[in-house]
Amino acid sequence: MKHTKHIFYILCLISLSACQTLTSLQDNVSDLATGDYTPTHLLGGTTEALLASPCPQVELVSDLSSLSDFSTPNKPIESHLISRVSLNSAESTCKLASKSAIVDLTLIFDGVLGKKGRQKASDKPFFSYPFFIAVTAPNGKIMAKEIFAASLTYGANENKHTYFEKLRQIIPIKNKAHANLYKVLIGFQVTPDQLAYNREHLVPVPSKKQQDTK
Repeated sequence: MKHTKHIFYILCLISLSACQTLTSLQDNVSDLATGDYTPTHLLGGTTEALLASPCPQVELVSDLSSLSDFSTPNKPIESHLISRVSLNSAESTCKLASKSAIVDLTLIFDGVLGKKGRQKASDKPFFSYPFFIAVTAPNGKIMAKEIFAASLTYGANENKHTYFEKLRQIIPIKNKAHANLYKVLIGFQVTPDQLAYNREHLVPVPSKKQQDTK
């Protein structure tokens, strides 16, 4: 499935149910996940290779790179796990024009079904996990944020599933030479309980392929 989204600083091009208004986003990145969150660090970080690339930087927000659902959200123990999905890889290519950058993304989601994921052995559970893509300007302010869904279906005998999502982001830029100062941030929409669980239990392992310029 491939989406084409045009991101502009002064408007969101999807409905309010899938895109927050810019007035709630442009101050800072504090509401990336739950409306009250500042990311502590990003998977991969800023490397010399990234700085040398002319493309916008694509980064996974580490604290938001996994989403776990438990039958008892306030008591998240593995025996109560319904399912977990992790976003461990974001591959990207880009094309630069004088006033825009076209970034093509391939996101890889790895899902795991927990002990509470099925009521009976023949069940084929389906889950839809919300994730966001946010674009920041060179000054760090969010230009736009969009919400998508990664849909995973597990077969009757399947406890692990991998899902691929292809998306395109068209980012307006003021100067082609400064395209690499823009960032594309990716992570899951999580609840406060899920965020607390991520910070306490999950240790992210960076896994990202360097983007190519076409």
